[in-house]
This record gives sequence, structure tokens and C-alpha cells, in this order.
Amino acid sequence: MTRLVRIVMCVLLVGTCIGGAGCRLRRPGTIPPRTIEPQLVEPQSSAAPEPGSAPVRLIQTQARGHIGRRVLHQGSDGELFEDPVWRWANAPHLYLDSAIRMELSSNPLVRPVDSAEAASMTVTLLSWHLDSGKEPRLVGSLELVIVWPDHAVYGAVLRESEPVGSDLPGNVPVAAGRLMQRLAAASVARVPRTGPAR
Repeated sequence: MTRLVRIVMCVLLVGTCIGGAGCRLRRPGTIPPRTIEPQLVEPQSSAAPEPGSAPVRLIQTQARGHIGRRVLHQGSDGELFEDPVWRWANAPHLYLDSAIRMELSSNPLVRPVDSAEAASMTVTLLSWHLDSGKEPRLVGSLELVIVWPDHAVYGAVLRESEPVGSDLPGNVPVAAGRLMQRLAAASVARVPRTGPAR
């Protein structure tokens, strides 16, 4: 009897192992995500700050919570939805930070410093999505806040857009780079114009 139980147990164990090896769960047919990286163009030359240029300190570049690595589309009804395949290589506000730092170093009207006596600049990326209207456009807007040493505060919301092709990725990396640099240039250009009266 004991021998019969052992044989039955061995046969069941071998059958289970063979059956387990023969059964495989099929993977769902998902498309692997692809990344898009904005192409920022380095400035031709770093211009030396002019005498009397405005000293500015970049405090923070951040983004609203819904702006992440997923590429967002805006439908005709205004609804934002995530692209199932495409995503940004990094968070968009990191590219904006790089674009602003490049613009600060190349604009002769401002002088980037790390001093509490300088104007403080904070940038928040408010929107960054593909608008799927009749002509697809990449839309970006940001909130710029400049606090001067005398505690005068300047705030503005800047919005820009750039046309893109209808197929992703198409020219989205180039358009994203141009849009980031236009937003950065518009932000940095506000620093000398909004300074307190001297």
C-alpha cells in the first residue's frame, strides 16, 4: 500500500510538473512606450553682460501636477488625455529649466547670479500638450514670478504654441525645443523691463 501511494504521488508530481511547463500565460499585446526629447539649440555665443544689466537669480522651475512624462493631447472638447505610446524622455519642466539657463547665459541684458540682493525668478509650467484642432499645435504656457530686492512682485502668464505634424513623433522634438526656447526667451526678456525704478 505504501509503495502504491508513493508511485501515485510520483506520477501526480511528474504530471503536474509537465503540465505546468506546458502551460504558459500569454503576454498581452501592448506597444512598448517610445520617448520624445525636445531638441534645444545651444546659443551661438554667450554674450557678456552689458554694464547695468539686471542681476537675476533663478530660484525654481517647476510644473503643475498633471504635467509629467506622458504626452498629453487636448481634444476638441477641451478634455486632456494621455497618449498610450509616446512619452517625454524627462519631465518637461526640466527641459524648460535648461532652456531658461541657456537664455540667461546668452542674454546681455541680464546677469545670472546667486545672491539674495538680486531679483528672484520662479517659473511654473502650467500647460504642455498637443492641441488636436484642425492644425495640430504644441501648446505651452507658464507662470512667471519675479520678486525684486525691494519686495516688488511682478507676475505674468506667458503662452506660446508651435505647429507640429499630425503623426507622432514627426517634428515634435524640434517643435518642442523651439517652443521651450521661445518661452524661456519671453521669460528672461521680462526681467530688465519689469525692474523697479532706479
